[in-house]
Amino acid sequence: MLHLSASGPSRMVFEHLRNNFHVEDLASGFPQLFQLCFHITQGHNPPQITRVLGAAYLLAMTKPLGGISPIAVGETLYRLISRALCLQFHETFTTHFPPHQFGVVIKGGYETIFHNIKCNLDLHLDWVVLELDLRNAFNSMSKRVIFKELYATSGGII
Repeated sequence: MLHLSASGPSRMVFEHLRNNFHVEDLASGFPQLFQLCFHITQGHNPPQITRVLGAAYLLAMTKPLGGISPIAVGETLYRLISRALCLQFHETFTTHFPPHQFGVVIKGGYETIFHNIKCNLDLHLDWVVLELDLRNAFNSMSKRVIFKELYATSGGII
């Protein structure tokens, strides 16, 4: 589990999960934590619980060249589940997502894009870069459309 990571809205951190579920002892606490996480991933939660677990802090971070970048810090248990699912479906994600996105299971994705752009600008002095900031931190993009496309191309993981 991630060590010394920021807490979510409940103030729970990964150390709380590790200590209370005794995850190092695979025979005692880990099965209960696994069952809880599995239950959540199957969507068998009352809407109130889903809202609590889906909560996040939204921080406004100042960009070096001006402007604001919204950073969401989600609930610890959801972050743990997300990390586990990314590990479980790593091969599927690496098959279906590239070359269109570099944010999921692509190590150094940002750096790859940055250096690719820089190299192309060095080769093509008449090129320019246009940066578009597609906001979704405030739910401006339709999740229904995103999930429909993911379902169509996910190879059965959604």
